[in-house]
Order: sequence, then structure tokens, then C-alpha cells
Amino acid sequence: MNALFNKRVLNLIPVIFFIIISMKIGYMYNHLLEDEQNFAKEQAKVLNAYSMSHRNYYQKLFIDKSILLNKKTIKALPAYSNSIISKDFSYKNSLNITERTVSSRARNPLNQADDSELKAIKFFQANPDKEEYFTQNSDKYYQYASALRISKRCLKCHGDRQSAPKYIRDNYSKSYNYKIGEVRGIMSIKVPVASVQNYFLRSFIENVIYDIILFIALFLGIMYLTKKSKTINHLLEKEIEEKTSELKNTYVIDKLTKLANRRQLIEDIKLHANAPHRHLAILNIDAFKDINDFYGHTLGDKVLKDFADTFAKECLSKENTIYKLPSDEFAVFSTKDMPQKEFVKNISAILTTTHKKEFVLDDNKIFIVVSCGIASNEDELMTTADIALTTAKKNNTNLVVYNKELDISQKIIENTKNVTILRNAIQNDNIKPFFQPIYNVRTKTIEKYECLVRIVQDDGTIILPYHFLDVAIKSKQYFHITKIMITKSFEYFKDKDYEFSINLSAADMTSDEMQEFIIKNIQEFPQPQRIVFEILENDKLGNYHDVKKFMHIIKRFGCKFAIDDFGSGYSNFSHVFELKVDYLKIDASLVKYISSDENSQIITKTIINFASRLGLKTIAEYVEDIESFEILEKMGVNHIQGYYIGKPQKDLI
Repeated sequence: MNALFNKRVLNLIPVIFFIIISMKIGYMYNHLLEDEQNFAKEQAKVLNAYSMSHRNYYQKLFIDKSILLNKKTIKALPAYSNSIISKDFSYKNSLNITERTVSSRARNPLNQADDSELKAIKFFQANPDKEEYFTQNSDKYYQYASALRISKRCLKCHGDRQSAPKYIRDNYSKSYNYKIGEVRGIMSIKVPVASVQNYFLRSFIENVIYDIILFIALFLGIMYLTKKSKTINHLLEKEIEEKTSELKNTYVIDKLTKLANRRQLIEDIKLHANAPHRHLAILNIDAFKDINDFYGHTLGDKVLKDFADTFAKECLSKENTIYKLPSDEFAVFSTKDMPQKEFVKNISAILTTTHKKEFVLDDNKIFIVVSCGIASNEDELMTTADIALTTAKKNNTNLVVYNKELDISQKIIENTKNVTILRNAIQNDNIKPFFQPIYNVRTKTIEKYECLVRIVQDDGTIILPYHFLDVAIKSKQYFHITKIMITKSFEYFKDKDYEFSINLSAADMTSDEMQEFIIKNIQEFPQPQRIVFEILENDKLGNYHDVKKFMHIIKRFGCKFAIDDFGSGYSNFSHVFELKVDYLKIDASLVKYISSDENSQIITKTIINFASRLGLKTIAEYVEDIESFEILEKMGVNHIQGYYIGKPQKDLI
């Protein structure tokens, strides 16, 4: 039976291969034109970048008088030398690409634009915000161009005639009174269509030959393996079963405590979604960060493990399942047929036992206090239990049971209070920027700061933004905060040499009023290249066109952009390609567990490698200990930010 089956499979393989290779050839053919155009454009862009660098370098040599301008040296100027170099280059490159610097009103006939190049010049004159032009003008070549616009350094020779170098004044009568931004010509690059087609044809044939060779090798290998299939299948099935079991345990078991983790809790809740009785308690160890800070993370982990062992014994005796959640949180889930009061009574008894338990650290005895939130038979069981836990911690109560009015009434009270605090803070000038240092891993120095908003009340109380930012948005006061942060941060850093960053929302970037305010302040700032604007990765960038247009305008001043919380959303990689940012700030949710969670390490390393290949810099946030610092340093991250480097302060440290 197996032999017959294997024979049929072998007979099917050539048919399947033929179908696959036919589909692949069809796909490649359908995308050939697009691929050719993309290839031609990329080749042209690389050449353009090199030529512009060459042009700028030699212009600078004349401007700073490293080369004196005279009858002999003028031949080194790009306007003169480019046509000679371009002619030689066109003969020597394998794709027969031509590259020229041309103008619609060239003094040198060799630099006069042809019809296709004149179209490109008119395009740039009609579109002052465009930097490149690409089209297929005929079946002979692709036309790529970049605009040669007048900049400040051009005016050294082509501004006021009296200010021009003597050689220019004596020999030229029509080289003056150019205007900044004026299009004087283009860098013109033509890529022959035939050369690109030949390149892709060779590549296409090589791919087909490679696929055929690969198929033959695979087919012969399958024939051999089929003869041994019975033994191999048995071994493979056994190994797959073992690996599946191992991976499942890795996925759903907490490494430190060996308890089921948050993923397993979510799966269990889904599995019992229709159970008649569902009870959940979420517990948080109070002030556990103080234990870590005082005794260190190694002993802190020991406390978590000892607590988990004690807690698990108590839970098992009452027919409950215990889970280890991230950080210092635990959960208890039960589907036992009992009223909520009995479950609450059981959890209370467990808390009483654990509160009496002595934990020994370095010969010191400590006691642990736990806050707990409980929810039963709710649609969103984890969310409602977490609301109860949050309420318990706010009210300094050990245990709170969720009811439907708890979150609503609490939120109304909290929102009313925060709106009043925010309004008073704006009126009394209590919105203050705090500055958190950013450490350069390579130079071992602090060279940047992030400006973080705080409310500093008259009595010195500092209120963090998560208390008032949502309220600010809903009460239409968010723009006030952004304006205050920009004004005060710009003022603080205007006479300092540090780069500094400020957070911007999508609303900030798409508001005409805010755009005008931001541009005005940038224009008045002495060194705009030290300004970085951070965009929240998980912010809803609904209008990409307006955001990209805003960024394009701001980048012209020399400012930079960073994507904040990178790795937290679903569309982050597309943000990078669309928005052309300078920095990626790796999300705290990844960095926080970098020393203990293998998945966080893999994702973080992937982001760092991804950024490096694109020429972007990375900043790791939320670095709180030397272990995390050293891991990130080995991964190749560029900058570190977090309490290990320094907390946000009113003044630079």
C-alpha cells in the first residue's frame, strides 16, 4: 500500500514541478517590465549620488580656496569637467549608461539639454518640492534626473557680480544674480533599455537553469529517501513529536518559576469561554522594584521563585491553577462550580498565608504584601480583573472584586481630577520639560537628550504624562502641551551642543496651525540639525500624504526624525520605508525583558540588523540594569536610554 502510494507521489512530482516552474516563468514575465524599470532607476540613483558627491567635493575645494580659481584650474570645476568625464564613463561602463550635467541655457554647448532633458527641467521648475525625475521617454532609454538648484554656496560665484572671484568677473558677463532655489539645470542619466533587457534576460535564463538542476537533485534525493521511507518516517514522527512538545513547553511555561505563563492563561480562558463558572484573580507584589534595587535582580528572582512555590502549593490545595505573568505579577484561574464569594474567600486565605511567610535574603527576613483584583464570569475576564487590581493598588487595598460600575465611576472621578490639574498647570506655567540622557555606545558619552513632559505642581509634586495626556487630547488641550514643550525645549538647548528630541503626534503633524508654529520655531533656532522629532509608532498615521509632506519640509531645515516605540505595532516596517526616518527607538516592551526572554532578544536583534542595513541608528529605551546594557551592546545597538544611564531630570546631568 505504502509502495503504491510512494510510486504515485513520485509520478506526480514532475507534473507539480512543471506547474510551479510555469507559474514562476509567467510571474517573472509579467513583472519583467516593472523589475527592469526599478533596476534602471536604482542604477541611476547610485550613479547620481556618486556624481553629486564628486560635484559637491570639487565645488567646496574652490569655495574654501583649497584650489585657487584661474585659467588652468577652472577645468576642474564640475560645470567644465563633467562633460569630459561623462563621455569617458559612457564608453567604459558595461550597461552603456550616459551621465551629463545639462542646462536649458548652457554657456558650454556640450552641456545643452536635449528634448527629453528639457522636459525634466520643466518638471522641476513646475514642482519645486520634487528631488528626482524618472521616465521611459522611448524604447531606447530610461531618463533619470535630479535637480541642480541654486544654493547659498552657488552665490559665492553667481550672486552679486562685485562679490564674485576675480577670474569669474573678468571672464564672464552672464553668470550673476542667480536666486536661491532656482533650477539652473539637471544631472541627467540615461540608461539604455536594451542593456537592461539583456541583463534581465541572462538572469532569467540562469534562474530557469538553476530551477531545473535543483529539481533533478531533489527528485533523485526523494527517490532515494522513498526507499527508506518506513524507517525515516518513524524517526521523523518521533522527533517531530518531541520537538513539538518541547516548543509548546517553551511557549507556555515561565522559565524562572516553571509555571504556566500569560500565553497559557489566555489560551485557557478562550478554551473555557462557555464554561458556566469562570473566576480569575490577578496579583501584584507591592514594591517589588525596591527588592530588586536593594538586593539585586538575582536575589529578586529567588524571591519570585520562592513566592511562586509557596503560592502554587496553596492554590493546588484549593483546586486552582496558578500562572506567572510578566514582571512581578501572578494569576489564579478556576472553572470550579462555586459562587464568587467562595472563590474570593479562597484567594483571601491564600493571601493571608503568603503574607505570613518569611523570605530570607542575605540572612535578612522580609515579608511580601500582595495586591489582588478578582473578576468572575465577565466577557473580558483579564481586563476586568486588571481594573480591579488597579483600583486595589490606587486605594491601598489588598483585594478588590470587580463590579460593572467600578471602572466607570472611578474613571469619571479620575478624569475630572486630571482635567482640573491640567488646566491649572497650563494657566500657572507648571508644564515643564524633563531631560533624559541618551548614551552613545561607541563613543561612551552622553550626546543626546529626550525632552519628556511633566507637570510640576506648586508643592513640588511631579505628575507623569500617563495621568494627563489622554485627558489633554479629549479636552482639546493637547496642542497647548506640544507648543509649551517646543518653546521651552528650544529655549533650553539653544546654547548647548547636544542633540535633543521632542515627541510629535500625527495630529501635530497634520494640523496647519501646528505646522506653522513648528516651522517658525525651527527657523529661529540657531542649529536645526540638533533637533529630532519622535513619531509614535503605534500612533494612527491616517493621512500618510500630509505626514510625509510635513516631514519633507522639516528635513529641509536639517532636522531629523525617529520612530518611537518601534516593534510595538503591526505596521512599523512600512513606516520606516514610507517616512524615511533617521532613528528607530526600540520599544520598551522588548528591552524590558531582553535579559530573560529569548523572543525579545531575537526580535531586538532583528530590528538592529534591519536598521543597520538601511543606514539607520537604533536607540534602546527602558534599559535599567547592566545585564541588559551589555546584551544590547553586543547586539550592536547604537544608543542606550533608560534609568541605568539616567532618569529624566529638570537639568542636564
